[in-house]
Amino acid sequence: MKNSVVRTQPTRRYENFTLENNLPLCIGANFHDDPICFNTLRKSHNLLLPPKVDYAPHTEYIYNGGGLTRDGKKRTQTAVDEESDDEDVFNGWTIANFDVPNGAKDYVVRFLAYFIENIPESSTETAIVRKVCIRYHLQDNSISIIEAKQDNSGILQSKILSRRQVPKRMDEINELITLDDFKIGGSIEIFKRKYYILDMDMRSRMYYKKIRGEEVPDSLPWPGELDKFGTEMEAQRSKSTHRLATSDDMDRKRAIEQQLTGIYTKHATEDILAAQKFLKHNINEHLTFFALWDDRENLKGDLRFCAIRIYLENDTFEIVERRPENSGRDGGTTILGRQRVPRPGVDLQKTRFQEHTFGVVMKRDFLVADDMQIGETYIIHGRPYYIYDADSFTREYMKNKIGIELAPKVDIDPFVQVDLKAPVKFYPPPPNGFGSEREKRANWITLTAKPKRPDFAKIEKEEGRVLRFLAVLSKPLVPGDEKRKFVVSFHRASDEIEIFEKPERNSGFIAGRFLAKGVHEKRMPDGSSVPYSPEDFEVGKEVIVLERPFKLIAMTDETERILEDKESSATETRVRDLLLLFKQQIQLKFLRVHEAYCTLAPNGVLGYRQVREFLRSCSCTITDEEAVLLVKNIAPDSTGVISFDQFLKVVNVTFSGDMDEASLTVRSVKSVNMSKDESLKLVASNAERTKRRQKLAVELRQKLIQRRGTTQEQFRLLGGYSTTSKMNRDVFRQSLNKIMHFNMSKDDEDMLVSILFDDRADENGDITYKQFQEFTDQDNTL
Repeated sequence: MKNSVVRTQPTRRYENFTLENNLPLCIGANFHDDPICFNTLRKSHNLLLPPKVDYAPHTEYIYNGGGLTRDGKKRTQTAVDEESDDEDVFNGWTIANFDVPNGAKDYVVRFLAYFIENIPESSTETAIVRKVCIRYHLQDNSISIIEAKQDNSGILQSKILSRRQVPKRMDEINELITLDDFKIGGSIEIFKRKYYILDMDMRSRMYYKKIRGEEVPDSLPWPGELDKFGTEMEAQRSKSTHRLATSDDMDRKRAIEQQLTGIYTKHATEDILAAQKFLKHNINEHLTFFALWDDRENLKGDLRFCAIRIYLENDTFEIVERRPENSGRDGGTTILGRQRVPRPGVDLQKTRFQEHTFGVVMKRDFLVADDMQIGETYIIHGRPYYIYDADSFTREYMKNKIGIELAPKVDIDPFVQVDLKAPVKFYPPPPNGFGSEREKRANWITLTAKPKRPDFAKIEKEEGRVLRFLAVLSKPLVPGDEKRKFVVSFHRASDEIEIFEKPERNSGFIAGRFLAKGVHEKRMPDGSSVPYSPEDFEVGKEVIVLERPFKLIAMTDETERILEDKESSATETRVRDLLLLFKQQIQLKFLRVHEAYCTLAPNGVLGYRQVREFLRSCSCTITDEEAVLLVKNIAPDSTGVISFDQFLKVVNVTFSGDMDEASLTVRSVKSVNMSKDESLKLVASNAERTKRRQKLAVELRQKLIQRRGTTQEQFRLLGGYSTTSKMNRDVFRQSLNKIMHFNMSKDDEDMLVSILFDDRADENGDITYKQFQEFTDQDNTL
């Protein structure tokens, strides 16, 4: 039957019967009155009950709306009274008079208590709290326990302990539990089950006060934090059954009505408020809160400074990272795209109208500006953000528009310094004697060590400058060491030391290379070591290399000149050797003379600087003075720039017959001009500058021709659309990089501006469109 599974007993009323007619229904009018239903051939449940019960026990029938049931009993006699063990006891509890002697001998004291039962096979809860009523019968010191029924609990809730005397311990059955063992706020163990006592009824409190003369403490609250099931059921009962129409319901209703009738109902209140807020505020008007996201607990986490922006037009949140300088992070700074953020605990189930949208379109239960407070932590998509400050606009808006005054800025310095990761310091292992110091360190740091980057400025300055000293062993180890002499060479370009031993007849020592070229270090007083420098090499000093001390006793003339930092004067032999070397390298590297000239002078000018760079590329050390003399001897008729015809007369490598072996010897150079002329440098520099100006002018015209649009449109664009219809120097300089994308040095940029504006600009430094057109119409030939 339908009512057979319900725990409460419903009442059926038949109002069609009059009050005086208290007769039962006729046979067949009620399913329970018919032992066998001939229409459905179903067996009545009455046949399964004891003979004295002639009706279903789960339903109480009232046939005429009066106070009599079918068996003639009054309705005031409830089922709880029928289940009572002793009606006299119940009557004694109600009629007990505490003012007369022995008036409370049959009184029943009732306590409200609970016990906790573990649930081993549940995925939602581990324990359940069960509420009971403990009755203590003063008549014979017996105890009975009845559990309060709870709807939808899923367990059988009825009498737990029938009335009986309960011993305190099972090994001593004569020692019974008495009324003194029951204390509010305490606990009592009955048959290995612990009951926690919370309260007693009013008549029991009166009994304690009048009969026992004791004051009973106040009742204790129900443990709601333990009784999760009871708390949830109470919340469901207190929840209103009236369901408001949400925005999703309105969307569904409008969709159905549009399909059926083509008529739209009014919008939901949420949508109307959202539209009003959108029209009230400006586009992208937002509040800014500064927050910290502490992710240092993770392996690669860090403390990140963030800015939370709340857009007032639709209450959307955007979180961006505020990266400090040199943070080492790349990529975008947006942590959370602009969207609405749910409040904690909100269920984010997508409806069928949001399946194909970006994210979840939330219309309620989302964070707004009113919820933000300084000093609070907000969990946004699983990440904690601690708000510590806000900007001035946000503070004024929250105070004037919303009526919330934000707290002052929180000092985050102690929080930032906590668990601050200090840089890890690694110390190199002790040397093992293999390789140089840099190689040992590089192999310790990485498996594939990178070669040392050359110092090109130092190499260009110190290339070929070698300090050579005559040295002896200051501490001889074996007989004969005092007669040994060495040549110690220090290469200034690479700070390397090289030692050769001078041959001595019948000395017993093998002369030649004593120490290969390499970088060595000297020991400092504090125990550290640094590489040798040129200041460490002087006559009279002692140099320790690999624990062998060498005393410097003399040096060469070239070394003395290098230490005094004096330029060596060019000699006639030196110039003759450079001239022969120049001819030999031209013959070895090129087959045709025009190829050689174009390689040496790519910009069309062959002067002393180009000759010097060519010989240096051939591993030859040459100074500016020697380069000027070499140009003067290659082309005596030139003024500092060697033309192609002059270059052809000196080195003609077109045919092998034009240059024999005799022309590549010292005897082929009859005379050398050693007269110095500093004007050759100036002439060569001016020639290079002139060629560079011509080349830049051609490049500028070609760039202008390749761009789209007419010349007038280009003039207006490069001039910044000036209202005076003129082009200024500064505006044109900016246009070279931003519009025409000239990637050039500062000197070339100044030269381009000078080409266009010199001899054309007015007193304000501007040119007109006509002058600009004259420049673009010039011939592009060099």
